Amino acid sequence: MIETYSSLAAVDPWNQGAPRMLGPEIYGASAHKPFLYAIPTVGERPLSFRAEGLPPGLHLNPQTGHITGRATAEGEWRIRFEASNSHGRAERELEIRIGQGLALTPPLGWNSWNAWRRWVNADHVRQAAEALVSQGLAARGYTYVNVDSCWQGARGGPRNALQPNRKFPDMKGLAAGIHARGLKFGLYSTPWTKPWGCSDAEALAEWGGPPLMGSTSGERDEDPAYQSMRNSLVFGFVPHDRFVGKIKHEAEDVAVWTAWGMDFLKYDWLGTDPVSTERMGRLLRQASRDVIFGICTDARLKHAETYVRWCHMFRGIQDTADDWPWLVRNHFNADEVTNEDWRPYIGPGHWYDLDILALGPQFQDQTSTRPNKLTESEQIAHMTLWAIYPSPLILSCDLTKLSDFELRLFANEEVLAINQDRLGRPAWRLSDLGEAPRDGRAPRRLRAYARELAQGRLALGLFNLGESEDTAELDFRLLKLAGTVRVRDAWARRDAGRCEGRLAARVAAHGARLFVLTPENGGASIP
Repeated sequence: MIETYSSLAAVDPWNQGAPRMLGPEIYGASAHKPFLYAIPTVGERPLSFRAEGLPPGLHLNPQTGHITGRATAEGEWRIRFEASNSHGRAERELEIRIGQGLALTPPLGWNSWNAWRRWVNADHVRQAAEALVSQGLAARGYTYVNVDSCWQGARGGPRNALQPNRKFPDMKGLAAGIHARGLKFGLYSTPWTKPWGCSDAEALAEWGGPPLMGSTSGERDEDPAYQSMRNSLVFGFVPHDRFVGKIKHEAEDVAVWTAWGMDFLKYDWLGTDPVSTERMGRLLRQASRDVIFGICTDARLKHAETYVRWCHMFRGIQDTADDWPWLVRNHFNADEVTNEDWRPYIGPGHWYDLDILALGPQFQDQTSTRPNKLTESEQIAHMTLWAIYPSPLILSCDLTKLSDFELRLFANEEVLAINQDRLGRPAWRLSDLGEAPRDGRAPRRLRAYARELAQGRLALGLFNLGESEDTAELDFRLLKLAGTVRVRDAWARRDAGRCEGRLAARVAAHGARLFVLTPENGGASIP
């Protein structure tokens, strides 16, 4: 029996001791476009970096560990990095693939929505970038700093592109400051004429207007491709004032936003139709810089081939919230709600997005955030599902006010390594380990997910959706495992012993356990 651990493993100080190099083992970018990759490394500063075998056109800054330049050829390179300081040195290999796609592992970063809603401004975004570095999250691979809705102002400039409102007086300068930290910059838009975010009255009160605008305008485009999307599987009927307009501005918007330095675009609309998806995806593919393209909130499995071709992230469920019953209905039970199996379409370069994380301090009003409403066990279950799925891990909270628990939750290197595993295999829901109600008692609500990892290992997530602590038992035959299996507790960052034939572990109510299984007689596979 593997007992319940009462707390998460402590986080090693990111700027103390000998260097350790972290992050994914594989990274993708395009040829002839600006390249930026900051080698995730913990250890006392200053650090000194060396690299052998970089693609032609790329250069390493030995003081910052930032790789920049423009790759001049497509191909695959195995790079050996070294980081050293007064306490020692560390080595690590990274495979850089040029011209073979982006987002070869799920993107990690931050988004403004759950932290600041319509009140987001340039200072909030700048502070989030600073906090990713100062909290040691950037040193563990968190990269993207994304502005959600309510940055938009009026159309203007030489290209008549969507400009920022007065809360963002220098978008290009903001992006440049984020890039200087080795981080990347993201924006939000929609193919609708009017995005989600706030009402016209709120826009007037908050930044003096104009109302929010999308990347189309004019009257409703009556093309049948859009009209078939008037009903949403997730939300029901699409509001009458949300539609794709006849006048398309995507080309002008992409040209200007990438000139500012945009590296990520969240494109949000109900219907999430393949025509709008391809139109924007094609423009981003042709843009002057690499841009991660994520779409939501009504992606449907019947359009999966289009999404995989043109997007890096796609979502077909409602937004997250720090509410346990909502997480169970919207995320743990999403397969039943939508009756869709996305696993064949999950892998390097294309990820099913469970949405931004509803963890950490959440928005309260214009000037403050509030503590998270989820219990610690519920937050562990939330992060565990996203990590093993694997979903992009996009934090959305006030990073300047993280508790010790929240830092342990976000910065666990073994949990992040599971999410970032180079194989990019999806998790499989193995079974519900519960039982039907008997004698008036509530049913047990235990669930198991497993995912193949590199080097013949498996990640195993055990979830207890019930109201009391329980024991989850798993027969290793479900995983085609035979013989002795070494068990590593990822959240506790400690070895949990050896098991043969089965694993039994205590799981807190509304909680989760996350293990890495290593067969001693060779690799394993999920049926």
